[in-house]
Amino acid sequence: MAQYNHLNIYKASFDFLVCLSRQLKHFQREFRYTIGEKLSNNSIEFIALIYKANSAKSSVLRKEYLENMLDKLQYINILLRLSSELKNISQEKYILLAKNT
Repeated sequence: MAQYNHLNIYKASFDFLVCLSRQLKHFQREFRYTIGEKLSNNSIEFIALIYKANSAKSSVLRKEYLENMLDKLQYINILLRLSSELKNISQEKYILLAKNT
C-alpha cells in the first residue's frame, strides 16, 4: 500500500488547500470567519480522510471513509460556489479551484 502522502489525490488536495489558503486572506471580513473557515476546515478534514481511508484495515471501513470524502467534497464545492457568488473569490480563481476539486 502506498503511503498516503505519495497518492495523487493527496497531492492534489494539498495543492488545493494551499491555493485556497492564499485566497482566504482576500475574503471580506464578514465571510472570512464563516464561509472561509468552513472551507479551510473541510479541506483539512478531507485530507485527513485520505489518510484514514488509505490506512483502513477493512474494506468496510475504507468504504465509509470514501463516502465521507465524497460528502466533504460536495460541501466544499457548495462553499466554493457561494464564495464566488458573494464575490469573495474571483471568477478565474473559482474556475481554478473548482477544477482542482
